[in-house]
Amino acid sequence: MGYKNSSYKYGITIHIGINYSPIAQIGTYAYFYIMYERKIIPNLNCGLDLIGEVLYGKWKIRLLWFINQGHKRPSELQRKIPDASRRVLNIQLKELEDHELVTKKIYPVVPPKVEYSLTEFGESLIPVVGALGQWGDQHEERLRTLILKRIQGSVDPEED
Repeated sequence: MGYKNSSYKYGITIHIGINYSPIAQIGTYAYFYIMYERKIIPNLNCGLDLIGEVLYGKWKIRLLWFINQGHKRPSELQRKIPDASRRVLNIQLKELEDHELVTKKIYPVVPPKVEYSLTEFGESLIPVVGALGQWGDQHEERLRTLILKRIQGSVDPEED
């Protein structure tokens, strides 16, 4: 079945391999990982499409904001966004790094210490993120009502 006429944007590829580990001296071991491959090429013809592509992800705007506020360690970011799994945060931090909005510094200590900071490019986005947050604050009650109404409607469709 093709994805051409479906709403799926990503496919899944499973990579399987066998490695020999001379360090562990245990012979070979098998590994696999799942990689998501994009099936639909994004439209990159206007600024809204570009910013959507860069900031698409539930936690990216919050990550940028909290890094700007000084929360630089992954554990600090996890505490600031407890609903997000560590794996999802790491994926989204990697994407922000790939889009040159944040940099990752790994300190050569045991255990490894990692810190994220905004690049100049990332800092240029903070006023926009602040404006979005301010708009949300100004319309907080209305937005909360609409979101809860939609959630309740999707949970119990027979209520009307």
